Amino acid sequence: MSQTSQRPGGAGGRVLDAAVDLIRQRGLTVGLDHISLEEAIAASGVSRATAYRHWPTKADFLRQVLLRVVRDAELEPESDADIAAIRDLVAQHRDILATPEGRRTLVVESLRVATEGDFRRLAGSTAWRDHLALRATCSSLPPGELRDTVAAELARSERAFTERRARVYARLPGVVGYRLVPWLDPGTGFTLMAEATGALMSGLVARAAIVPPRPPALMRALGSATQSSWTTESYAVVATVLSYLEPDPDVVWDEQRVDAAIDRSFDLENEARRLRSR
Repeated sequence: MSQTSQRPGGAGGRVLDAAVDLIRQRGLTVGLDHISLEEAIAASGVSRATAYRHWPTKADFLRQVLLRVVRDAELEPESDADIAAIRDLVAQHRDILATPEGRRTLVVESLRVATEGDFRRLAGSTAWRDHLALRATCSSLPPGELRDTVAAELARSERAFTERRARVYARLPGVVGYRLVPWLDPGTGFTLMAEATGALMSGLVARAAIVPPRPPALMRALGSATQSSWTTESYAVVATVLSYLEPDPDVVWDEQRVDAAIDRSFDLENEARRLRSR
């Protein structure tokens, strides 16, 4: 294992912890000049001589600090509350599953409620803010080992996030009686959906940090029969998800299928929780 990939304990670990705490207090910026080894040494209580034995140059120190921040900025997919919103709407509105219009309303409203919760969580997430800042930091680094390593770590985190979300998305059609649109490959369609919604949500979260939110619009949107409050974020994400899916004509909605939809809504929640615990 290379020096840059190690996570030192002891005195070196305390200095790194102090540096990361300072970054958390001040926020991560594109430049790295604000990351001070001397300040981290003072905050950690470690002697300067000991710290400089760990990092003979500031470049060595910055490399480990930046990689530590990258690896701590692990992206988390949907929360229990996001999935419970879908489960509750399915379980509590059994009656509207009897008609195509009712099912469409349930699908749209479930996605709208879950997306609103998802966006609020991500917009307030330190890990997401750090991840977005790290993207900018990475692009500003000079070509070389550090930039390549940071880019690889960011890509790994995004792949893991996409894979977990794709697994959850793959369970969704079974709940609501939908399927991937026929031109998508079943083996990759849900991954494409997860990549698209992840990229869209990242942009929306970054935008929310600088652009005042637009007042929600009250409307019957995307085939729903319910007039609901739609934000820019919920409309964009739900419309994207629905562009990948369509009602499955082979599903017959009898009493057994309604029972199966409710059971599968709980399976969806359990799968999301299991993937987060891995």
